[in-house]
Amino acid sequence: MTIRLPASQDELLEEAICSEQPAQLIKDPYWGTLWEAAPKTAGAILRDAWKRKLNTLELGCGLGVPGIAALIKGHDVTFSDRSTAAVDLSIANARLNGFDEARGLVFDWNNPPADQFELIVASDILYDLESHEPLLMTLQTMLTATGVAWIGDPGRANSLCFAELARQNDWYIDTLDEFAQSNPQPVHAKFRILVIKRH
Repeated sequence: MTIRLPASQDELLEEAICSEQPAQLIKDPYWGTLWEAAPKTAGAILRDAWKRKLNTLELGCGLGVPGIAALIKGHDVTFSDRSTAAVDLSIANARLNGFDEARGLVFDWNNPPADQFELIVASDILYDLESHEPLLMTLQTMLTATGVAWIGDPGRANSLCFAELARQNDWYIDTLDEFAQSNPQPVHAKFRILVIKRH
């Protein structure tokens, strides 16, 4: 897999600072970093024996690494982020790897579109507690009735808070390790994939 990074991380930070509004930043200055959870999430996607092609969404795509892994496994992939630049770069990275048919969606989790997907993948998106309820609303809106979401996480404590919130809202949660194997001790894991389904 070949991945291009943004030309300048400083430009992303400057863009975010210039976009500052009361109580929040419109743009995330960190989407252009290759965080360690992304290759591990991609590796688990590549190792899993998917039984059929799935209509797939990558949430918070950043550079698009998990989404490209899903493309490699034969899925149809739409890259999504609230940053247009992130979506554009993810699509460019997909094309760099030979996938010209990838699509993009730009939206905020507080206002998800009605499009539905059988598989939703993401990596390291659970660090902010304030994003958990909007993320659950996005999953509720965009995941098909029989769909599944895989969220890779580098062992952050907040991911366990998200898992508990999801259970309280009648979602089924399981965990996998980076080899796509069942992980019975997620509390102590340095990396985990939360597998999220409707009950």
